[in-house]
Amino acid sequence: MMQELILTGHGFVYAVIVMVYVVIAKKIMDWRTKDMDDDYEIEEKSNPAVGLQRAGLYLGIALGMSGALTGGSMGFVKDIVTLAWEGALIVILLFIAREVCDRVILSGIDNDAEAADGNAAVGFAELGVYVASGLILAGAFAGEGGGLLSALVFFALGQLVLFILYFVYEKATPFNIREEIKNGNAAAGLNAAGMMAALGVILRSSIAGPAMGWSQDLSAFAVSAGAGLVMLFIFRWVIDWLLLPNTDYETEIKRDQNMAAIALTEGVLLSVAIIIAAVL
Repeated sequence: MMQELILTGHGFVYAVIVMVYVVIAKKIMDWRTKDMDDDYEIEEKSNPAVGLQRAGLYLGIALGMSGALTGGSMGFVKDIVTLAWEGALIVILLFIAREVCDRVILSGIDNDAEAADGNAAVGFAELGVYVASGLILAGAFAGEGGGLLSALVFFALGQLVLFILYFVYEKATPFNIREEIKNGNAAAGLNAAGMMAALGVILRSSIAGPAMGWSQDLSAFAVSAGAGLVMLFIFRWVIDWLLLPNTDYETEIKRDQNMAAIALTEGVLLSVAIIIAAVL
């Protein structure tokens, strides 16, 4: 009983540390978007785009820091110190991932301006990037023996694979996802978010685990990530075929902007990704 109470207390302290970094990230975002009162946008204008941006960032922080809590304990005090400095690095890396997203995945779109206008599609897309990046960070900081260099290298590799595979998906899609997001098609934004989050689930599993040496670790990452992503893309089309029997996702996204249909298919895609990741 006493041991359970002690562990509960430890969990409370870890949650407090995560909340500290959430508040820090909020202050950074407030500074970044100082021309817009984000609190007013959320609280008074019910702006979904800004709410989705912030939700994605905070969830990404928690996901990334959850990886820092895995592995063997070094003692409560040392665990707190490690979580504190790794948490700071995770917040920095999430903001870097967001900047890369702005210049690569959502190039040609002024995210902050679109969010201020209430473009929920942009909010969904950013949420997807933050969640996927948080999952990649969770994998990079999980396990034992890798060290900081290993975490940074695998985070960078995970981001690279995420962006490459997203562009492959975008090219295979019969319409311009980026243009649909820019035009405020929330179904397109949700589709992008779901796909990136599912990719993040696969990449997290491909990265996580104890360090076995650079050659073995890189080979294992390449094999498991490649196999997992191929399976995910196959299921992407199977899900659309089975669960949208009277239509297709192009019609539901581009013409109908059907959030219900896309929420259904992306939810199932994430479910499949979780199962695939469990066996990698």
